[in-house]
Amino acid sequence: MPEFRVSTEATPYWRRNVRLIALLLAVWALLTFVPAIFARALTFSLFGWPFGFWMAAYGAPLAYLLLIVLYAWLMQRADDRAQAEAEPPARADDGAARRGDGAH
Repeated sequence: MPEFRVSTEATPYWRRNVRLIALLLAVWALLTFVPAIFARALTFSLFGWPFGFWMAAYGAPLAYLLLIVLYAWLMQRADDRAQAEAEPPARADDGAARRGDGAH
């Protein structure tokens, strides 16, 4: 489990994280409110139902799910990168010492 340090200064990791959250929140707001604003203009029918119904019933939840998957994927990459930067490079004889081989 990674060790967490508390610091008063924002690290590049957290600045990137906050920027990503702000960007995805803006996309979420656009996906939520823009179709509602233009719903009256989307009056054509799709399989007997108004197109606005299809957007609300299927498009928005799929877009929200895509945002969640994108955030999880990007944060996993950022976590892996931050962990790799935080770990010191391994020495060649560290594995033997950890295994308790005694062969040095």
